Amino acid sequence: MTAFTKMHGAGNDFLIFGWEEVRGGDLAELARRACDRHFGVGADGILVPAPSRRADLRMIYHNSDGSPSGMCGNGLRCLARYARDRGLVSGNALTVETGAGVRKVVLMDGGRLSRVEMGSPAFDPPVVLKGHRFVRVSMGNPHAVAFLPGREEVEALDLGSLGPQVENDPAFPDRTNVEFAHACGPSELRMRVWERGAGETLASGSGSCAAAAAAIREGLVRSPVRVLLDGGTVEVEWSGRAEDPLYMSGPAEYVCEGRLLL
Repeated sequence: MTAFTKMHGAGNDFLIFGWEEVRGGDLAELARRACDRHFGVGADGILVPAPSRRADLRMIYHNSDGSPSGMCGNGLRCLARYARDRGLVSGNALTVETGAGVRKVVLMDGGRLSRVEMGSPAFDPPVVLKGHRFVRVSMGNPHAVAFLPGREEVEALDLGSLGPQVENDPAFPDRTNVEFAHACGPSELRMRVWERGAGETLASGSGSCAAAAAAIREGLVRSPVRVLLDGGTVEVEWSGRAEDPLYMSGPAEYVCEGRLLL
């Protein structure tokens, strides 16, 4: 039996496993089986807090299809609260080693909210696919962001059909996360997301950051940006200068604890 804790950030849900319980195991297979919403617990991915020589701890993340990812913004907030609550770190400020580099997290409101330094967004030339212009943004993982003319277009989009087509398009050799958004106001975006390796999810932290950065760069919104997701809201701050880091604030909530019998 393997103990787990389930958490979510704005509906983006994760199973967190202790390092000592799963070290040396097949984490990709664990993710595929545990994240299955019919035959497992159900989640968008798994998180493991591991030792680090560069930071207070290291985040290991696998999507629900077993594929690893170097960055997960919502997962990072959940992992930080989990680690603080279990005494793996002390205080309300910590550093976490990710595949995208070391990130700083400041916990607030008892850990229910946190502010994460997400690094600087990196842009590649846009591409036109399936009738949409996609802004390509890296937040330590790849994103393709398309802006739609109205909120109703975002709501009505057949994301289950279009998302995997864009994710697996040859324009993205490593596949990509896919975001569709609309600027609802001067500092507000409505966004839906198709996550690489997980499918449609209720939220994406790095996706929210990518969409907000792209919208700021395109002159559609100004910072700070409220990103409205199916599962909740996060806030993104960025100066618009290439050399400056981007910051994301949002929730991290517990769902349940249990033991996996798979």
